[in-house]
Amino acid sequence: MQRDQMLWAKGLALLGATPFIAAVVGQLAGMANYHTGYLSLTYGAIIISFLSGIHWGLYLTHAKARRINLLISSNVIALLAWLPLLLLIPVTQYLIQITCFISLLLIDRQLLADGAIERWFYQLRQQISLLVIGCLLLLVSLQP
Repeated sequence: MQRDQMLWAKGLALLGATPFIAAVVGQLAGMANYHTGYLSLTYGAIIISFLSGIHWGLYLTHAKARRINLLISSNVIALLAWLPLLLLIPVTQYLIQITCFISLLLIDRQLLADGAIERWFYQLRQQISLLVIGCLLLLVSLQP
C-alpha cells in the first residue's frame, strides 16, 4: 500500500473514532439527557459489525489458510455488539461492547501472525481500538 493511502486509512480510522470521543465529551459536559451514551453504543454496534465484515471477507478469500473460523467468530461478535442495544443496564452494555472490541483485536493479532493482514493495519487497529476501549471505559465510569 502506498504511503498516501495509509495516511488516508489512518485519518479515516481516527475520524471513525470521533463519535466515541464526542460521547465522552458530551457526558463530561453534562449532556447525558441527549443520550450520548446510547448513541455511542449504537455507533459501536455499527463499527463492530464493520470490523466483523472485514473478518468475514478474509474468511471468504482465504478460508483454508486461517486457524480461526472467521465466518463464525465474525457473526457471533456482530450479534453480541447488537445485544447492548436491547439491555437496560448501562454498565453491562458497555462491557459487552468492550469485550467485542477486545475480541476483534485478538483475532486481528492472530491474523497478523498468520500473514493475513499487514503490520501497519494491525497497528492502526490496535491504536484506534485502544482509543475506543478507553472511551467506553470512561463512559462506564461516568454512569450514575
